Amino acid sequence: MQTRLLAIFAALIAVVALVAGCSGSSSDDSSKELPEPATLLKESSETTTGQTSAHLKLTVQGKIPDLPVETLVGDLTQTPAVAAKGTADIIFLGQRLQDVQFVVSDSDLYAAITAGGSLSNFGPASDLYDVAAILNPDVGLANMLANFSDPKAAGRETVEGTQTVRITGNVSADAVNKIAPQIAATGPVPGTVWIAEDGDHELMQARLEPSPGNTVTMTLSKWGEPVTVDKPAV
Repeated sequence: MQTRLLAIFAALIAVVALVAGCSGSSSDDSSKELPEPATLLKESSETTTGQTSAHLKLTVQGKIPDLPVETLVGDLTQTPAVAAKGTADIIFLGQRLQDVQFVVSDSDLYAAITAGGSLSNFGPASDLYDVAAILNPDVGLANMLANFSDPKAAGRETVEGTQTVRITGNVSADAVNKIAPQIAATGPVPGTVWIAEDGDHELMQARLEPSPGNTVTMTLSKWGEPVTVDKPAV
């Protein structure tokens, strides 16, 4: 039972390191030429490299092996130390568990498998998954953006109140497996990103589709805002 729980929470933390959320609304600005996608990807990758915190909303559509997560909402930070907190709906032993709370503090993963239940220490988070991967410029989102091939600007959409440019293309297997080894990609994975058209071109949303109809989509917001994570008293 404990081994199975560890596997579930390994997948949970892996999801934190992935990408998902809700789709944005289209923006009617057809008279304005779309930016060059490769340049926008490069600028967004550079901005993401310097980020130290983020809020994410994640959804999984379809089925992705080793990622038994339906939705996740959480906050991540790298300062003053790597930490995270949030809740998720997961599938455990064929049952749907709602509002599973998790915290990463002092490198340990704490989680409760029932809503309102007490948190248990599952040991070093790094033994399950490096939650910092999402913000790590070498293996996380910045690296994913830097390894986006055949990019095409597909239109404008509003995400989290921000006008973005939607870019489609493929993410290299190496970049996908660095940020989410559970996907075990053997070739380029179709990807879509929504990048703020103005300002520092923050990444607002990203989607990976490891197999047809099965996607992980994450909406990002509150980049750089302070995140406080209290260590559970267990």
